[in-house]
Amino acid sequence: MNDLILYFDESGFTGENLLSKDQNTFAYGSVNIQSDKAQELVSRIIEKYQIQNGELKAVKLIRRDKGKQAILEILNEISNNIKISVDDKKFALSGYFFEYIFEPILASKSTIFYQLNFHKYISNVIYISFVSNDKIANKILNIFETLMRKKELNYLTEIIAILHDEQDKSETLEFFEKILLFINAHKDTIYQEIQSLPSWTIDLSMTSLHSLFCEWGVTRQEIKAFCDSSKPIDAQKSFFDNFIGRKDVVYSPFIANEGKPIPLTYNLKEITMVDSKEHPGIQLADIVATATAYSFQMYQESNEFTEKVKEILQDKIVYASVFPDFSYIDLKKKEVQLNALIFEELVSRSIEGIPILDNIEGYIYSTQQLLEETPMSFED
Repeated sequence: MNDLILYFDESGFTGENLLSKDQNTFAYGSVNIQSDKAQELVSRIIEKYQIQNGELKAVKLIRRDKGKQAILEILNEISNNIKISVDDKKFALSGYFFEYIFEPILASKSTIFYQLNFHKYISNVIYISFVSNDKIANKILNIFETLMRKKELNYLTEIIAILHDEQDKSETLEFFEKILLFINAHKDTIYQEIQSLPSWTIDLSMTSLHSLFCEWGVTRQEIKAFCDSSKPIDAQKSFFDNFIGRKDVVYSPFIANEGKPIPLTYNLKEITMVDSKEHPGIQLADIVATATAYSFQMYQESNEFTEKVKEILQDKIVYASVFPDFSYIDLKKKEVQLNALIFEELVSRSIEGIPILDNIEGYIYSTQQLLEETPMSFED
């Protein structure tokens, strides 16, 4: 079986500053192509569109109509050899909030909560409050992002202090008051978890590359990867040593995509960090990533170019991509009502000092039964 030759590049990189106003979408593009074919395609496009400097740079091409034509031609030609990870950065940070505020407390029984999509309920409530410019949501997430970068206790203390600020408190939604009460009750455990984390924890490069490897790796071919220079990946490259020569197949025990199991492993041969100018395959991955980040940004008006890009790339986006889905906070649904009541119970136990996970299964089962018998009603 031949090696799987893959080229990777990113667009929208702002490191661990996920709240950057300059770019709200992060995309990591991957292309499966042999080096000689990549060279032939890049040379042909450069000549046809009279591109200067002998290199394809998507950020320059996307500024002009002629450049956009070149991008669309490339995407059409390599569309069967593309996979993309794309993330809404603000929603990604909301997800990290759950992972590092709630997960350490729920860890011993986390599978239960993930199966109920409790993490998606919390993340979507936080996100929609943030993008709706709720004052407290913005304040909490901004401090949380700094806490995750610097990992210093005073930032966690600053989040908790919002609870006692009368001016803030008067404008706080009840949901966020309860979030703050939860954090206060478990601050030691939360901080121990955060303090133990490595650098670049909330950067999206590593998670994106790993998820792309998982998607490509279902063939069990050895993956030979070429990545454009990246400080986060270079700093954490040893993580991928766990997958070198790995031939077993492991799937997620509790997450599926439309009924299909989600792969967690792949057979990696090597990762090489390279210069895009010397590797046309990286230039193609740059085209893919930049066109994706540009076209899939939340809340931007579509145009003819973005619609064509979406049409080509829509089914190339991998499952692990991170976007909000407000169906997880639609309180007309029983499963959402259940998650709302679970949140209330977890906060209540935290405030009262009751072991938070004691017989939580029994609470969830009895609450499900109650909702079946007496559904909660909500007006439109």
